[in-house]
Amino acid sequence: MSERARKGFGPLRIRAELRDKGLSDAAIDPQLHAMNDAWPALLTQAHDRRFGPAPPTDHADQGRRGRFLESRGFPAELIHRLLRRHD
Repeated sequence: MSERARKGFGPLRIRAELRDKGLSDAAIDPQLHAMNDAWPALLTQAHDRRFGPAPPTDHADQGRRGRFLESRGFPAELIHRLLRRHD
């Protein structure tokens, strides 16, 4: 699981992948919960790896970045918090 997180995937995507492999939520939840403090930093790394540390240039760019991060499986609340730091 931590390997997928290091590759830039968020908890929602990891949960879906593990469910597809047949694991139950009871087995998945403790592992994801243990990483709660790490998700914001992993989100920032995924963002900066793709877009660099520069802020979005306009609203369309901000939307593009948000959609990319959502597709990687990060929660909307964390994405909004990250993108708002650039405002």
